[in-house]
Order: sequence, then structure tokens, then C-alpha cells
Amino acid sequence: MTTAPDNPLQVHSNDVSTGRFAPHGEFRIWTEGDILYYDATGPFNLEALHALAAARVKIVQQWKPGRRIAALVHWHKSALMSPEAFAAYGQGLERFHESVNLPVALAWVASPDVEGMQLMINKFEELFARRKTNFRLFDDLDAARAWVNQCLDTVNGEPPST
Repeated sequence: MTTAPDNPLQVHSNDVSTGRFAPHGEFRIWTEGDILYYDATGPFNLEALHALAAARVKIVQQWKPGRRIAALVHWHKSALMSPEAFAAYGQGLERFHESVNLPVALAWVASPDVEGMQLMINKFEELFARRKTNFRLFDDLDAARAWVNQCLDTVNGEPPST
């Protein structure tokens, strides 16, 4: 699992209540500089995607980067989701893009043993292409971070000092 720093801007999907049914799958979201990080552990049902949307709203309301941003998602166990959950993901992505400055890059990290990634990736790539999202899938976290930082440096210049 990706390690979140000791950061007050961190939200777990289990921390938000979205309905009467329990979510299957979970998301942990945090910020580091200009990057919004996610740990995603599936498989996912509709309630998990509603919890993701609520958690993302909660962190974005608190996060004020002041520069262009990027996102990095580290997938664990499974990327499978029901058709209803996938539709909710698309709606949540659209709302997220409308609520903040559009991320300059979206990197996903998934080892070859993440269940369903090969099945789901084409659907996600189509969604990202329609949203004009600069997206890449990696099997190595360091390579994903390097690409995201390169994309950020291109639009923002040097990273902010912390």
C-alpha cells in the first residue's frame, strides 16, 4: 500500500456515510504538494463509489493547492466494479473536474495481479479520453510518481518548497 504522510488532509471512504448499505471496497485519499493520492482497494460496489465521491468532496474543500494539480491512484486487490459503480465513477469524475482545476495528469499504479484491471482498463481509458484526461497506467509506483512530477513541472515550474 502507498504510505500516506502524517497529513491532516487525509480522508478514508469509511469515514463518510453515504447510505443504508455498506460499501464494498475502500478508498484512502490524501495530498502531498500538488498531488492528490488515492489508495483504492476493491472490488467496488455502488456505495463504495458514493463514498469515494463524498470523501473526494471533503478533501477538495480543504485543499487549496493554488497551482495545477495531478492525481495518482494506487490500486490493490481488485479493480472490478459493477456497471452502476462504473457509471457513478464517471459522474464523480465529471463533478470533480468541474469543482477544481483539471488535473494535468492522472497516473494509475496496478501490479499485474490486480484482479480485473485488464478487463476494466479499456472502459476507463474511454472515459478518460472523453474527459480529455492525460492518463497513464503503470505497474511501478516510482515510475508513476516521476511521470506525474514531470507533468506538473511542465505546467507549474519548480515544485513548491515545503
